[in-house]
Amino acid sequence: MNESSENSENSQTFFNLPQSNQNKNELKEKFNQTCKIQISNILVEEVAELLLKYAQTQKNWILASGFDSIKYEKLTNKQNEKANQIQIRNIQNKFKNDHFSYVFHRTMNNNRPSFLEFNLRKHMESLEFINFLNEITDLQLTKLNTLFLSKYKGGDFLSPHCDKGNGKLAFVLNLTKNWKPQYGGILHFLNEEKTEIIESYNPIFNNLILFKVPTHGIPHFVSHVVPYVKQERYAITGWYI
Repeated sequence: MNESSENSENSQTFFNLPQSNQNKNELKEKFNQTCKIQISNILVEEVAELLLKYAQTQKNWILASGFDSIKYEKLTNKQNEKANQIQIRNIQNKFKNDHFSYVFHRTMNNNRPSFLEFNLRKHMESLEFINFLNEITDLQLTKLNTLFLSKYKGGDFLSPHCDKGNGKLAFVLNLTKNWKPQYGGILHFLNEEKTEIIESYNPIFNNLILFKVPTHGIPHFVSHVVPYVKQERYAITGWYI
């Protein structure tokens, strides 16, 4: 077996990529029309389940928060508990005063990845997967820019922003089961004036959302997760350039 065949076989044990030209053309047509698409069951079921379990058992979460251009990131441990709670209240006040603001939890951005994370990155930055993305987006993508695992729990949110400068194509790989729209945590896209919601996506397990990031960006946000909701919203997020 040659190297190309090995890569293809390995990819097929990780992704459920659409194989027929008809399916690819349908995705391409949808992306050309709206600059957004979603692909169901993108991962092999076993891989999706492993990633969900990884997210649910992950211990090294960082509280990612900020407002305007000021960032705050600290581990969510006992030592930082008081400082993190003060920061969350500060961010909530900034949101009430209409600042760009956010608070959620993230991981997978370290120098010692787990074996599962290593394989995820390997496949998502593979030539085969990038070629697939280029087939349906025509964006001439060359590499994966950033990838991280996010967790949104009660009260977490990401206010309207544009992703400007992060890459040409953004992706959200949802890993949450049985998430109900009334829980919040919905990905909303806005018109350019940021006055109306034009499209919304509920996080569905093993669902990949792709959207173009033009030079000026595309306004979108993740709505507040309802306080005290028991479930947590997991997703792998990043950009291609």
